[in-house]
Amino acid sequence: MALLANMCRFIGIRTEHLAQLPRHADAGMARRELLGKELDWHLLKSPGEAERLQRHHGCCQDELAAMLLAEWDALLRMPLDPAVAAALVEQGELYCRLGVSLGWLQGLYERCQPHLLASLEQAAGLDAARLLRKRILLDQMLKTHGYQQALKREASRHGEHFQAMSGLYATLSGVSLALADSADRRILLQTVCDVCVREAGFELAWVGLLDADEKRVEVAALSRGERAAMPGELPAHAEDAQAPGLVSRALRSRAAQVSNDAQSDPALRPWHGALSRQGIRSLLVVPLLVRQQVVGTLALHAGEEGFFDQSRRALFELMAREIGRGLERHDALERSHRAETELAFLAQHDALTGLPNRSRMQELIARLLKSRRDGGQVAVLAIAVEGFHDINARLGYEGGDLVLCEMARRLRQAIYPFGHVGRVGAARFVACSERTDRLQELVDELMSLLPQPVDAMGAQVEIRCSVGVAVSGDALCDAANLLRRAGLALNRAKDEGGGHSRHYDAAMDEEIHKLHALRSAFALAIPRGELALYYQPKINLQNHRIEGAEALVRWVRNGRHVPPGEFFNAIEHTNLMRELDWWVLREAVRQMGEWRRRGLSLPVSVNLSAATLKHEDFLFGLEALLEANPLPAGFLELEVLETVTQQEAEQITAKLERCRDLGLSIALDDFGTGASSLVHLQQLPFDTIKIDQRFVRLLLDMPGNEAIIRSMLSFAHYTGRKLVVEGVESRAIWSRLREIGCHDGQGYGISPPLAAGELPEWLKQWSKNAAINSSYVS
Repeated sequence: MALLANMCRFIGIRTEHLAQLPRHADAGMARRELLGKELDWHLLKSPGEAERLQRHHGCCQDELAAMLLAEWDALLRMPLDPAVAAALVEQGELYCRLGVSLGWLQGLYERCQPHLLASLEQAAGLDAARLLRKRILLDQMLKTHGYQQALKREASRHGEHFQAMSGLYATLSGVSLALADSADRRILLQTVCDVCVREAGFELAWVGLLDADEKRVEVAALSRGERAAMPGELPAHAEDAQAPGLVSRALRSRAAQVSNDAQSDPALRPWHGALSRQGIRSLLVVPLLVRQQVVGTLALHAGEEGFFDQSRRALFELMAREIGRGLERHDALERSHRAETELAFLAQHDALTGLPNRSRMQELIARLLKSRRDGGQVAVLAIAVEGFHDINARLGYEGGDLVLCEMARRLRQAIYPFGHVGRVGAARFVACSERTDRLQELVDELMSLLPQPVDAMGAQVEIRCSVGVAVSGDALCDAANLLRRAGLALNRAKDEGGGHSRHYDAAMDEEIHKLHALRSAFALAIPRGELALYYQPKINLQNHRIEGAEALVRWVRNGRHVPPGEFFNAIEHTNLMRELDWWVLREAVRQMGEWRRRGLSLPVSVNLSAATLKHEDFLFGLEALLEANPLPAGFLELEVLETVTQQEAEQITAKLERCRDLGLSIALDDFGTGASSLVHLQQLPFDTIKIDQRFVRLLLDMPGNEAIIRSMLSFAHYTGRKLVVEGVESRAIWSRLREIGCHDGQGYGISPPLAAGELPEWLKQWSKNAAINSSYVS
């Protein structure tokens, strides 16, 4: 179907891409109930359209809303092939035939689209949401095309109807042609007036359009014979819609008004002199209706007394109705044209700020690259507003939108006229310029201008922005590559704490390639058996009693140990982290069961990521694991990193409470490394606090560290929790921790992590001769 192919090219998508949407159908319809309510409300607000559709389908409003909801569901689930496209075109034609307005149809999309996009963006990401937006745009364009086809056919039918009557009345024929041929409303109305004067010999024909707010009728088109006056001498009042006369009566009664003896008609007394001078003896004023609303009048002035008999009056009433329909079609076409223009604009621009979107920015960057001369370069800047979610949470989306619009204004101020600015994400912008000679000056200006506070919703909003910069340095660097490089530089600036600017260098690409290579290799580590659990003992520093062990994962790849800090960075934001967590959990539980069968009962703690704890299947999987491998209460401890965010803490608190009900204990790991430590102390249901080893290693050199440990000891004692110190690596530190009152600790000074087979022997030796690890401490 050529139409579908052309529209896909116009929007910038292929039908095979759209075939991916059914995979996300359930996610897109996550707000199905809310979407149904929106459809009900839309029908309630448009009783006329609702009635027409119900009458056509023979159903009630609830059934009609269910049908519309099924159409949205089908939009997501059915691939868009030529047959489906043809059905959408036919549906647009049906809406036109039923008298459903394009405004109603556009409002339907405006109400429903945000719910689908929000659900899909949350579940499947921005790419899927962007794909859905284009699919919805195609749907709307196809229905609009069908609507326009129906309008054209209707216009064509009316043209044929009037031409069939041309043998009877040349006037009506001319008007019919004007209705069929005129693409502009002003030209249409003027042509109607000209035909009436030329073909029917009227002395004066004019159309007045009503300004309902001002209660005035303004002359929109006028044609006159040789004796007719200029508009200022009109015999029937054309200014005040409330004045006496045929025009005002026609407007009020919504019916044709006739005077077949105009020069003696009492209603026209104020204009008898003008009528006599012009030789006008009969007048007809017919109201023009568009969608049953009076929008103006058609006035015809004849020189023959008694001219408007019943048949002629009926003829010109018919003509007025056709003119009204013509005006209605023009309105529909104008709205359709505006909608198409807006859709075309939105296809390449951000609706909130009016800035170019990502695809448009890529085109603009490509254009700058293509037009380079004399070795010129193009700079691309990626700009992110940090903490934008917090701004939305504080001010609401309206306040967040105000902040984004102000950021857009500042960027335009800084970049124009030497480049372009676009919005490419929720709080991310892109700028490009070929003025690389002032690049650093521009970056400095942005870093100074953007962070200035913004007044929004009566509040002063502090802004922090990061900027990534990439410059085209080689012939192979195209627009997409420049955008990617600027994004890498921006990520580096954000990783360094935000509020910085960073320039791209080749090492960033090497790093990202290395990261992805490491991630790909780790994906095979579990099935290949390259992972192993090591256990670092925890002891009571006061009496040397064994308190348990912490399970630590080790990866041996090609005969080399890969440090955890290296591969954790590669997998922490992927599903591989959850796979690793579950492998560690299962392996630790299995090993504990094996030790217990050999008579060794040792509590073990396991680190779990927030991603694993947040997952909906976590509790189900944990309960199944413990049911298959029963453990005494308190023998398995889950360690939660203190760097978990506030939002994550809120999501996992109830799950941790359930873990405690199952007999597990909870530890807050690496305390002191995050920004929300005290919040987590109050919020998370933990049994143990683990002081990060960085506090312990410098205990003797930094008195402030000892003060922190003492305060945490007091807190743990007051709240009935246990305190464990990590990083016990020397006799002096051990002794000082004992003096402070610390009980439990672990570290290389006690023992490095041991393989599962080595731990039982170490425990025997420790029981005989508990002492600092002399092989580690000199």
